[in-house]
Formats: sequence, structure tokens, C-alpha cells
Amino acid sequence: MFPGRPIRAFVVWEPVLPTDWGSPTTGVMSRVHDPRVTQYWDRSHLLSESLGGPERFDHGGVSKIEFDMRSVIWDFVSIYPAGADHPSFTGAPIVSVVEDVRQELARVAKN
Repeated sequence: MFPGRPIRAFVVWEPVLPTDWGSPTTGVMSRVHDPRVTQYWDRSHLLSESLGGPERFDHGGVSKIEFDMRSVIWDFVSIYPAGADHPSFTGAPIVSVVEDVRQELARVAKN
């Protein structure tokens, strides 16, 4: 999406389901194949904790959260425009907000 644009993306994998026993396999990580993406394994949910969990996440801009994440932030996207301290868009589950993400990235890319 948006080839040649200066976009950075971080994918954080974490155990959420009972079947999430270990870090994602190479096959799973290959689903995200853009060289601007860096992927991490967060076994202890440190990112979710640092954001305060779903109940405390200050999403700032447009938010389209369509399910209860309980204590862990997961299946979630957050877009931070360059230099921003707060996201301009947050959404979950990702599969439901793909078009919203495209639109917000296009909007941010114009600025």
C-alpha cells in the first residue's frame, strides 16, 4: 500500500488465544511482506501494558473499535501521522477497518 511513501509500520504479535503457545512462525510473519514493516513478538503483553490496556487507551482521533478487547490490546491498528503524539485513527478488528486504514493513510500521505 502506498509504494514509495515514507511509511513505517510495526506489527506486534502477542499471545491472546489459548492456541498462541509461541512466537509467530516465519509463515505467519510472511503475511506482512512490506520492507517498511518491522515485526516484534511481545510474549508478555508489554506494549498493551505500556498503553494502559484497552480500557485506558487514549485513541485521540477517529476510533472504530468493534469488539471488547478486555485486558489486552489486540487485532488493532493505530495510525500516527509523522511527528504526532496521538493517533489520528484507531480501529479493531483489523479485518473490519482495512478500508478505513487505506483512507486515513491516503489522507495522512497528502499532508
